[in-house]
Amino acid sequence: MSEANRRIFPRAEGEYLAWFQAPGGSFEQCVALDIGLDGACLVLPYSMPEGDSAFEVEFQLAPDWSVRAKATLLWQRNHCDLVLAGIRYRPVRSADRSLIGPWVHRQRKVQP
Repeated sequence: MSEANRRIFPRAEGEYLAWFQAPGGSFEQCVALDIGLDGACLVLPYSMPEGDSAFEVEFQLAPDWSVRAKATLLWQRNHCDLVLAGIRYRPVRSADRSLIGPWVHRQRKVQP
């Protein structure tokens, strides 16, 4: 059974602009390959430090809507010259959490 089939909540798949909090506190651009209600897969330019699993992330979900969240690194693995990282996140604004579910549903309807 694939990982996508084991998910309780579906994810929107694509390439979504995002930013992650790099070691040292600055934000760097990355890409989210999928986004769900409370998890995502990011493509990072380098590995995150192993003992430091808490950081912030921001997703650009629409031209006028970005979601900032507290994230926890669940796993990471090398892929070519990049790093795939699985995260669990919780939006900073509670209103964003209630809007992400319908957004994921709409994105999944337009995906091939």
